Amino acid sequence: MIIFSPGPANISEKVRKALTLPDISHRGEEFASILDECRKNLLKICGAEKRYKSVVFTGSGTAAIEASITAIKGITDQLFVISNGHYGERASEIGRYAGLKVKEVKFPSTALPDLKTIKKELERYDGRFVYVVHHETTTGLLNPLREIAALCKRYGKTLLVDGVSSIAGEELDLQGWEIGLVIGSANKCIRGIPGLSFVILRKSLLKDLSRSKRCGYYLNLVKHHEAEEAGQTPFTPAVQAFYGLREALRELLKEGVDNRIQKYKETSAFLRKRLRAAGYKPLIDDSISSNTMTSVILPPGADYETLYGICKDKGFVIYNAIGNLRGKTFRVGTVGIITKRDITGFLEVLKDFRKRAR
Repeated sequence: MIIFSPGPANISEKVRKALTLPDISHRGEEFASILDECRKNLLKICGAEKRYKSVVFTGSGTAAIEASITAIKGITDQLFVISNGHYGERASEIGRYAGLKVKEVKFPSTALPDLKTIKKELERYDGRFVYVVHHETTTGLLNPLREIAALCKRYGKTLLVDGVSSIAGEELDLQGWEIGLVIGSANKCIRGIPGLSFVILRKSLLKDLSRSKRCGYYLNLVKHHEAEEAGQTPFTPAVQAFYGLREALRELLKEGVDNRIQKYKETSAFLRKRLRAAGYKPLIDDSISSNTMTSVILPPGADYETLYGICKDKGFVIYNAIGNLRGKTFRVGTVGIITKRDITGFLEVLKDFRKRAR
């Protein structure tokens, strides 16, 4: 089964075999070594070994998002959210649950956020933290992170980035762009398995958070960092998921992050070219699309559930859209082990479906 998902991704056989390694004590030296390697390699893949620290959570990407947003509650009561999709909206919702005064600046989900509007709003915002989703998988749109980071630097703001679907899939320069914190997940472009997420944050920000009032219990970022520095996790970790992450990170470093990003870029370009040739139209322009996900407009009169069933019967799993795009478009993610042969086979199914839909 080929999973055309924005994540979880199809994993390699080495990662799959790593999941069958022997059971170990999660309080012993063996696990401490795995945790240490994962944390160090997460910094390596982000080019952030000098000025940043990594913290790993047993939980999905949303766990790390909530841990990050609740962590700042100890030093602020405000959060500025740039939102142009479901995951920006989710961050705003988490902020409100945490008791923050959320300033959500909303834009259409099919367009880049307007930088002039953001600039004006930042001029009026007296808080410290700004949050943005890098790759908004609602549509597959890639937000202009470098430009937003420059605005935050200009106005003295600390930028928090949802990089769940962009780390190891898109250009990301934490140090050069002076990003305060980025959130990631094991099961996206890194190609681990679901169950682990992480935060990479500037040491100076971690120092500020460590001095503040602690918020949250299980998802307490500072508590997790302190425990992990001692080779432990504050609560029971998903040991087998760590086995998978360790192997996935080794594979990624061997391949080279830039090489993997280029591979994703080539794969998505091949997919989009073939989609157009088959009579399908991507929802957003290639110039603002990510390297790893494509939203496709359903042909007139076509039904998503019917298409989904036909594709699955042929060994391909596609994803429905979110929100008001649901039933109008479908999403094709290319973060896993996916070849041009896989895409060609998938397109044959789409071509046949289009003929039937007429």
